[in-house]
Amino acid sequence: MSQIIQKAFLYAYEKHLNGKRKGTTIPYIVHPMDVASILLKERNNSTVSDELVAAGFLHDVFEDTETSLKEIEDKFGKEVRDLVKAASEPEEYKGEVNNEKPKSWKERKSHTIEFIQNANRDAKLLSCADKLSNLRDMMNDHFIYGAEFWNRFNASQEDIKWYYQSMVKAYNSKISINDTNLLKIFTKEVEMFFKEDL
Repeated sequence: MSQIIQKAFLYAYEKHLNGKRKGTTIPYIVHPMDVASILLKERNNSTVSDELVAAGFLHDVFEDTETSLKEIEDKFGKEVRDLVKAASEPEEYKGEVNNEKPKSWKERKSHTIEFIQNANRDAKLLSCADKLSNLRDMMNDHFIYGAEFWNRFNASQEDIKWYYQSMVKAYNSKISINDTNLLKIFTKEVEMFFKEDL
């Protein structure tokens, strides 16, 4: 592995050290590791830069820890910073700018869908790897906990289904990543998970 990937892993590990995955006792770093792993596997099929893999490790650092975009740029460069920013919800959507009221779950996800429709290839690959990792965690937890699993979300099962199906379409729009194994796998797993009432 290149130096930037190793550095990004160690940095993400330190930043997420005390974090846990939502509704679990699983260390948060497991998710960024999974996203980076998914991106590394895509290298067999398409171009995935070291910077993109580094952003896979770092994609939640700005949104979920006390880390600025400037700090990320200083340590990893502008390309990684821009990818991390693309993977993060705008601060004003969380009510962190000018004491604005936070946006609803549906408003935030609608913004993400629209943003990804117009995003560049690397931002779409990063987002798709993130969503695939999240979807697989959802599938595992649903298998273990059954219907009560849906209670941990701030959205209904139907809204979550809408979001994931809309993301599939967004990854196929404009600068499409439909030539990647990543999107083919994500599309198939979305279809499988939401094909019937769970």
